[in-house]
Amino acid sequence: QPPNTLLPGQFLVGPPHTISNIRPVKFHVPADETAAERQYRELREHAAQRDHEFWLDNNTRFEQGKQDFERRMLDEAGECTADDLARYFKQYQEESYGRHLAYNRSVWRRNVQMVWPGVKAWAQEVRRRGRRRTAALARHAEQGYFFDAHAPGPERPRADKAKDKDEVDRRAEKIRSYY
Repeated sequence: QPPNTLLPGQFLVGPPHTISNIRPVKFHVPADETAAERQYRELREHAAQRDHEFWLDNNTRFEQGKQDFERRMLDEAGECTADDLARYFKQYQEESYGRHLAYNRSVWRRNVQMVWPGVKAWAQEVRRRGRRRTAALARHAEQGYFFDAHAPGPERPRADKAKDKDEVDRRAEKIRSYY
């Protein structure tokens, strides 16, 4: 796993999963993360994972059922029209109503349960914000994400004048390192 190169308050959002359509999220993990902050971050990560699992299962069921329905319609009628697909979609909604209702209730329950840990983590983060930001910037400077413009040595390209394709795009490099 790559070192955590995110600054406080930052997170990375990846491309949507091909089936679940849920985007993976990489949260900042402070070096001096408190128990409350860790609990809240883990609750958020767990929530994202549960959402991904539910929608992966739901969309897989939907697509499999749709393919079966289309094959059945082609065998019976020789074609599958938009009206036929509308009937399948209505049938699927009725069959999955209970599962979606349970999912929505669990999301509401989970979100309510995350309020107090979130408030505690926020209060601790606010108290330590200045010290953390300074420490994170220092770590990033050591990793080479920033440079001293007045230091002797070869001239480093400025972001607004970077036209050479061989230059490293730090943001793209950071994103690729996580996925």
